[in-house]
Amino acid sequence: MLSELRGKPALAIDTESNSLYAYHEQVCLIQISTRQDDYLVDPLSLRDLSGLGPLLAIPSVLKVLHGAEYDLSVLHRDFEFAFSNLFDTMWASRILGWPAHGLAALIKEHYGVELNKKYQRANWGLRPLPREQLHYARQDTHYLLPLHDIQAQELDSQQRWPQALHRFNKLARSRWEPRGFDPDGFWRLPGARELDPRGRGVLRELFLFRDRCARAENRPTFKVLSNRTLVALSGQRPHDHKSLCRIKGISPRLARKYGQGLLDCIRRGVRQALPWSDRPRTPKRRNRYSNERPSAACKARFEALRAWRNDFAVRRGVEPDIVLTNQVLWAVAHRNPDTQAGLAHDELLAPWQVEEFGRELMAVLQNEH
Repeated sequence: MLSELRGKPALAIDTESNSLYAYHEQVCLIQISTRQDDYLVDPLSLRDLSGLGPLLAIPSVLKVLHGAEYDLSVLHRDFEFAFSNLFDTMWASRILGWPAHGLAALIKEHYGVELNKKYQRANWGLRPLPREQLHYARQDTHYLLPLHDIQAQELDSQQRWPQALHRFNKLARSRWEPRGFDPDGFWRLPGARELDPRGRGVLRELFLFRDRCARAENRPTFKVLSNRTLVALSGQRPHDHKSLCRIKGISPRLARKYGQGLLDCIRRGVRQALPWSDRPRTPKRRNRYSNERPSAACKARFEALRAWRNDFAVRRGVEPDIVLTNQVLWAVAHRNPDTQAGLAHDELLAPWQVEEFGRELMAVLQNEH
């Protein structure tokens, strides 16, 4: 495959992982298409995929993905692959204002092919993979290069390449950011606030127990016990196996497997009551351009900017965040630059944004003075 890929000007790429079936997620399949062939690479069988890395990193080869951020991050996590010269068909569809952004919808609209949705949540860690599942995986990249051709032409005709390139270059820097288990995550479960203090003490013990079991069995936590079942156990606090089996979500099999551990958690938890006031407080996110609460004038600027942004998005035929996000609008309102050049200072706005609507933004700001 590598010998065939070398010299190709463009590659379409996708991945499949087993996040719904394993605690320790990993890439289970890599799909690669050229304009002539489709390849399915099994990283669970191949010990060394390092030969693929240079092809993904070389700037002279275009890499086309759909919704690339996740694929880029997991490929970096598992194989330390880095990308350059990227094109994302999902972001291109949003920048162009197309009504459909999902790959299945785009393939159906442009090629009349309907992907089998039953494999969207399939277990890609299974071996051997069923033939129909392999066919589904192959289709994920088979149409990406011709779809790129359509979108590239339209980006050119609508003069939206600067925005697209800015987005693609930003995506290419995506890296895996490990998120470890948060032992305080139980405070955020729906229903935790309604429990009494002893119930929250139980919930903490159950939450930690579930993670230990999931980690040991390499299963997602929700496949060990659901959040709803954890809260129900914490509220009702059964004291023996018979009452444990009356809890919704606790089957006889689960009671046999985890019953003693769950009862032990309940006994420990009731002795360590947790008032709601003990919860850790998350600092409020502040805009990085201001250390103060917004003034009345700043709020007025934000509202004026948002009204302009929403109107501009309608004129452009895109969703509002494709023009400017609320976070950026707040940053502009706080900074309140007095020149168009000031919009680019400290990367407040991207160059394409300053070029395309910097003058209109400044007019909005000056009207609020």
